[in-house]
Formats: sequence, structure tokens, C-alpha cells
Amino acid sequence: MAVCVGRVAGSCKTQEWCICTITEGIVAAPILWCRMRNMLMVDAYALNRLILRMYREGREVPLGSFQAWALEQLQSLLAFDSAWWGNAAVEPPALHEVFLHNCDESILRDYPPWLEQDFFRAALVASPGVTVNMSDLTTRARYVRTALYRQLGRRFKVEWSLGTLQMEPSSSLYEFLTLWRHDRRRPFSEAERQIKELVMPHLVEMHRAVRLRHFLRIPNVINREWAVVDARGILHEASPAFLALMSILWPHWPGSALPEPLLPSVCAGQAYLSSELRLDVTSCGHLRYLSTRSDGVLAQLSPREGEVATRYAKGETYSAIASSLSLSPATVRNHIAHCFRKLGVNNKAELAHRLEGKA
Repeated sequence: MAVCVGRVAGSCKTQEWCICTITEGIVAAPILWCRMRNMLMVDAYALNRLILRMYREGREVPLGSFQAWALEQLQSLLAFDSAWWGNAAVEPPALHEVFLHNCDESILRDYPPWLEQDFFRAALVASPGVTVNMSDLTTRARYVRTALYRQLGRRFKVEWSLGTLQMEPSSSLYEFLTLWRHDRRRPFSEAERQIKELVMPHLVEMHRAVRLRHFLRIPNVINREWAVVDARGILHEASPAFLALMSILWPHWPGSALPEPLLPSVCAGQAYLSSELRLDVTSCGHLRYLSTRSDGVLAQLSPREGEVATRYAKGETYSAIASSLSLSPATVRNHIAHCFRKLGVNNKAELAHRLEGKA
């Protein structure tokens, strides 16, 4: 006789492993496998059709309309009455940008004082990528006795919640989407929880793709060094070259928000100009697209580095540059290595491309 180790289906609120007796073999069965046995194939086919439709049709949806459009598509498979979808920080706990569906905007003012007391939020933060069903956390009788329900839930008709949180790779933020039902007699089911968990990564990636496509279509600002930030300067997306440049200019930069000197200009939607860096800032609602100016490439280099880089990109050899500028070939090589690092390039062709403002 052996044991099968796995988490009990429906045990989301405990997330503990159980041991069950079987006649032969030892099999590790994760919770998703246990739960997916209950998902009907018709649900799987419907989910697949929904995801395909969203990828295909979502390409043409403007950034400002995407979240409303995506929730409308989700309604065809998973019924809900209201929702919020946005970004927030874990430490310190704070809401950032939030899109509301069929919910009064006063929730954005009234919820923050309750944020640290929200047991549902705590469950989401504890399990990124896992969809949490309120009915797995508490009973209805206990929920309606909480101060959170009496002060907020009742007023905003949050009778049942189904939420998922995904961490953003470029920042300290997470993206969340919580669906609400207003009818206390209609809790979300386990099958609906599965659907939400499976679709959430696709929603996040589609939202990201729409956001990037919007900004990267802006004429004359496409660049190797670019970033998308919100009005607070929090990074949502950034190219490796942009991150490398920030680290060079601000060696102790932590990486989650823009360096402090950039914030006044960027938050105001204005270009940032200094002797070391020139950034164009293009606003779109609460987001900002940052791109180094093509005429600011040489401004990132010292005068000597700029001269060496220009000559090298035009085809001059180390020896020729050294002779023209009264430098040693070793010094020229060092200057070129510094230029490569500062401009985020790897060879002469990429350097020439950068200096021409084409990348």
C-alpha cells in the first residue's frame, strides 16, 4: 500500500497538502491537476475560443479602450456585475492606476484606509498567479460581519469576489483584476475560478502588448532606449538599453521608479534636458513614453568620447584616430569600450546606427 500526495480540490483557503491512500504507486498530484478534472471539455473549448478571439481582435483596440473591451469579452464566458483592474504596490501598500467597470469612482477614495485590513487582498498578494475565490477564504456569515463589508462591501455591492494578481517584471508593481457579483445568492464556482486563473496571464500580456504597440507606433521617437512610466515615475516597461543607461548615470539606482532628477519633468509631461541626458516625453493619459533624443546621443558621451566614437563609426582605425587626436591606441580602445557601454551597443555597425539616430 502506498500514498498519493496532493492538495485537496477546493482547499484554496488552506493551501495545505493532504495524503490519501491508494493501492499502488506514489504519485505527486498538484492542485491544478486535481481541480482540472472537474473542468468540462466544453468549458475548455469555450475558453480557448475566447482567448483566440481576444488575441486576434485585440490588435485593433486602442489602448484607452482595451480594458473595457477585454472585460466585455470576458463577460461572454464568466458572468460578473462589476470589476476593478489596475496596478498597485506591495510595499508600501498603495493603489496606483485603476480601471473601474460598473463601479462608483468613490471606491478609489474610500478603499485605501482599509487596504491593509483587506483579507482578500492579502490572499492575492500571498499567491501571485493564483485566482482566489472569496468563498474559499471565508463563509458568507463571517464576511457580512466584518467591518470591511459593513463599511465598503455593502455600499459597493461586493457580495462575492474573484481575483487574480500578476507581478510586473519591470517594476515593483503588480497588476490585478477582481470581478464582483452583487447577488449574494450567486457565489463564483470552482469552474469559474479555473477559467479566471487560466485567462488572467493572457489578459495581462495582451494589455502589455497593446500598451507597447501604442507607444512604439509614435513617429520619430522609436529608440533603443525607451521606457513606459506612469505619472508617478513608476516603470511599467523599459528596454534593456534604457535600464543600462539609467544604471550608468545613477549607479545606485534601485530600478523600480525613475531616478529622482527625472521626476519633475517626466511627471509634468515635459522633456528632460541635461548635459548627460536628453529625454523626450510623450503623454498618453496617466502613462508617459520616454525616449532618448536622437540629438542627445553624443550628449551621453564626453567630448573626447564623442569625437572618438564619430571617427570610429565612420571607419577610421584605432591607429588613425590615435594619430589624429594625439592619443595612444590603447586610450582609443578604452574610449570606444566606454562608448559601447554608455550607448548600449555591441559593435561598430550598431554604433554607427545609434549616432545616425536610427536606433
